[in-house]
Amino acid sequence: MVARPLGTGRGGVLLRLGKALNMTGAVAAQTLARRDRTAAVGAGAALLAGALCTRFGIFHAGLESSRDPRYTVQPQRARLEEAAARESGS
Repeated sequence: MVARPLGTGRGGVLLRLGKALNMTGAVAAQTLARRDRTAAVGAGAALLAGALCTRFGIFHAGLESSRDPRYTVQPQRARLEEAAARESGS
């Protein structure tokens, strides 16, 4: 449940885009960039853009999860209940 913001909203879109750009850049770097300088520059640009998309995707997912109390309050309550159950059981 806690990872849900990573797959939805602006954060999820940026993370998927970052993954696609990173894969494209890596494949281009391994295949095309060895023979062509412009392909190497394009592969590097794709890798840079992928890294930025991943970074901002995680950032926006964090903002989304902090806005919604179900991502912050429910896990805290579950940990408190689990700790109380351990204490009463021992």
